[in-house]
Amino acid sequence: MLSHRLFIVLVVVCAFSVAGGFVDAARNPPPVFETDYTLPETKTPRHPTAFENATAVAAYAVFLLLAGLAVHYWRSRKMLFGLAIGSVVVLGFWHQGCPCPVGMFQNLVQACVEPSATVAWTVIVLFALPLLAALFFGRIFCSSVCPLGAVQELTAFNNWKVPNHYEQVLGLFRYFTLGIGVFCVVVGLGYVICQFDPFVGIFRHSGLYPVLIFGGVVLVTGFFIGRPFCRFLCPYGALLGMCGSLTAKKVTVTPGKCDQCNLCKSVCPYNAILPPTTEPVPTPLERWARFWQVMVSATLVLPACVLLFLGLGAVIAPQLTMWNQDIRTARLLHAEEEKWVATTGTFPETKGLMQCGTPSEVVYARALKAEKRFKTAGMGLGAWMGLVIGILLVSSVIRRRRTDYEVDPARCFACGRCFWYCPNQKGQRLLLT
Repeated sequence: MLSHRLFIVLVVVCAFSVAGGFVDAARNPPPVFETDYTLPETKTPRHPTAFENATAVAAYAVFLLLAGLAVHYWRSRKMLFGLAIGSVVVLGFWHQGCPCPVGMFQNLVQACVEPSATVAWTVIVLFALPLLAALFFGRIFCSSVCPLGAVQELTAFNNWKVPNHYEQVLGLFRYFTLGIGVFCVVVGLGYVICQFDPFVGIFRHSGLYPVLIFGGVVLVTGFFIGRPFCRFLCPYGALLGMCGSLTAKKVTVTPGKCDQCNLCKSVCPYNAILPPTTEPVPTPLERWARFWQVMVSATLVLPACVLLFLGLGAVIAPQLTMWNQDIRTARLLHAEEEKWVATTGTFPETKGLMQCGTPSEVVYARALKAEKRFKTAGMGLGAWMGLVIGILLVSSVIRRRRTDYEVDPARCFACGRCFWYCPNQKGQRLLLT
C-alpha cells in the first residue's frame, strides 16, 4: 500500500514538473540564433583619388582667377555672387567640402611632426594657392571661392553691426583656433578642425548630431551677423588675414576721388571700412611721444603676455594628457602591474597589449614621448596666444591718419558691397546693369 501511494505521488510530481516546464517554455522561449535578418554592408569613407584632387585644385584656381577679375577689374558684386553660388554647388555639394584649404595646415603640421607622414602635392598647392593670392590681390579666396564662406555670404540676409571693440576681441578666436589645431596634431589628438567643421556635414548630408547642430547654429547666426565662422573661428582666415595685411594690391572702395558719403562704411557688415581720422595733425613732439609709447608697450607688454601664457600652457597641458591613447594605456598598464586592480587584462587596452605581446617598456616609452610633446606643445600654444593678445594690446596704441575711407585688408572679404554702393563709380563699373 505504501509503495502504491508513493508511486502515485511521484506520478503527480512528474506531471506538475512537465506542466511547469511547458508553462516556463511558453513564458521564456529559447533564443533563436538564426533569423532572416542580414547585417548591413559595412561602408568605409572613400578617399578622393589623385585625379579628383587635381580636379579640385584646378577648380579652385579657376574660381580664384574669376574672383580676382571680378574684384579688381570688373568690380562686380553680381559676378561675385554668382561665383559664390558656383562655389557652393561645385566645391561644396559636388566635392562635399573636401579637399578644402581651411584644414590643410593640419596635414603639413603632421608631416613636420612625424617624418614618416607624407603629404600629397595637391595638399601643398591647395594650401598655398589662396595665401599667395591674398599676398598679391587681397582675400579674394574668401570673397566667393571658399565654399564655407560662400554659403554664409548667400545666407546673409540681415547683417547686424558688431561694435568694433567686440570685433577685435572676437577676432582673436581665429588665431586661438589655429593654435589649438596645431596643438592637437602635435600631441596626437587628431584633426579637430576637420572633425568640428560646421558645414562639411551639411555638404555631405551626414555627420555627428552635435556637429550638425553646431553647423545649423552657425548658419542661422549668419542670417543676422555676417560670416560669423569666417570672422571669429576660421583658422585659415587668420592666415589669410595676415597675408591680406601685406597684400600688394588692396581692394579699393572707388577708383576715383572719395566723396566721403559714408555709404561704404554703412553697408559693410564686417567692419572692414576705416573712416577718415578727425584728429588734428600731431606736432613733432607729439609724434615722438606716440613713438615712444608704442616702443615701451611693445617692449614691456608683449614679452609679459608671452611669458604669462607660456606658463599657463605649461601648467594646463599636463591636465589634458588622459586624452592621449598612449598615455592612457600606460597608466592602465601601470595600475595592473602595481596590483591596484584584481586581475591583469581587466581593461580592453591592456588586454590588447597581452594579445599582441607588446612589452611594457615600449608602452612606457611611447607614453613618455607623448607627455613631452604635451608639455612642449602646451608651452607653444600658450606663447602663441600670449603673442596674439600682446599684439592686439600694442596695436591699440598705434594711430594712423587717413584722409579718406579705406579698406582694412586684414578684415576685408572682398564681397563687393562697398564698390557696389559707391555712387562715384556707378558709371564706370562693368557687368552691373
